Formats: sequence, structure tokens, C-alpha cells
Amino acid sequence: MDTYDSSLAPRFSQHLAQREAELRAVLRANDHLPDEASGVDSGEVVDFKDVAAQQSRATLAEAKVDHAAHELELVLAAQRRLADGSYGRCLDCCEAIDLRRLTALPASPCCTACQAIHEHERPPATRRRSLYPQVS
Repeated sequence: MDTYDSSLAPRFSQHLAQREAELRAVLRANDHLPDEASGVDSGEVVDFKDVAAQQSRATLAEAKVDHAAHELELVLAAQRRLADGSYGRCLDCCEAIDLRRLTALPASPCCTACQAIHEHERPPATRRRSLYPQVS
């Protein structure tokens, strides 16, 4: 298994910074969205299919924002670990995280084995929400 070493820090720092910028852009873009329910209570004649479509778009936008906010927390935590020298180690078992996993998911706080344990412990409804466990 190839593992992370400090010589790779600039590469991962760049990936994390780029992902942070992307996530912040998603969050900023969604700050300016109009309220999808506007016009429903204005006394106008409303097509219920249009209302349902608006509600679906609002639900999807909310899920996208929630996911981006959670992933941003993970990215910021990974950047802190990179700065303090603990990056590349599983937060649960302290073993090295496989370099292939870090390359695919640079903000990953856990090794594959510990991640599997987290996913099996969580109820299915919360499992869909995120690929990662909550990081404090």
C-alpha cells in the first residue's frame, strides 16, 4: 500500500484549496436563489404541477447546499491536518490512509476499513447524506 508522506503536501494542499474554492462558489451561488415558494400565497391562480416542480427544485438545491457545506467542513479539517502534520492518518485507528483513497477523496478523514464501520453503524437515512463521518 502506498501511503502519504510530507513530500506530497503541496499537491494535496493545492487539491484541497481548489475544492474549497469550488464549494464556497456553490454556497455563494445558492445564497442568491429566490424563494421557490414565492407567488404561491399571492392570490394568483397556481398550477399545482408548477408548484410541485418548484418544490422539487428547492429540495434539490437545499440538498446540494447541505452537501457542499458538509464537504467544506471536511476540506477545512483536512487542511488543518495537513498544516499540523497529521494528514494521511485515519482519525479513528491512526493507521495510514491508502494513497489511492486520498487521491480520490483528499478530504477523507478515515481509512477504508474505518469508513465502512461508520457507514454500517449509521441508519440508512443519514448514510445517504454524506460519504464521510462527522468531523469535530
